[in-house]
Amino acid sequence: MALKTFETYVDGLDDILRAFRKLPKEASAELRQASQAVADKHMAPAWREAAINYAGPWGTKIAESVKVKKDRVPAVNIGGQRKKFSNGASPTMVRYLTDKGDRGRAGSQKRAPEAFGQGTDWMQNVRQYQGGALQEWAKAVDQIVLKWGYL
Repeated sequence: MALKTFETYVDGLDDILRAFRKLPKEASAELRQASQAVADKHMAPAWREAAINYAGPWGTKIAESVKVKKDRVPAVNIGGQRKKFSNGASPTMVRYLTDKGDRGRAGSQKRAPEAFGQGTDWMQNVRQYQGGALQEWAKAVDQIVLKWGYL
């Protein structure tokens, strides 16, 4: 099961997400398209750039694994189970270790391979997209609500 995180606090988000479940199918489809466009424009490039520039020698293959999800909120998947590294590891297997190394949950449960060291904290270099992405997504939600007269 994939870990889901949301990096920004939005007052009333839980109520909005609950209301999204009640949207007509056509409105929900429009919202998914708008969210996918926001993620394509803001999130995916930011995650790819951070991986390439800061995740060390693993960054390029991690960046190649960034895929936009089709959801009602902008989202990306990072990683995948397909073996991309010469030792048989997948991007999902190295994603966290490249960031935290032998610190954090993965390093404490099992000793992380020495190649990852202290990690690069590359995931901390992604935050610049959040403001623009959230504003653009909020506008899309407002347009859909006005169009469908819902929520």
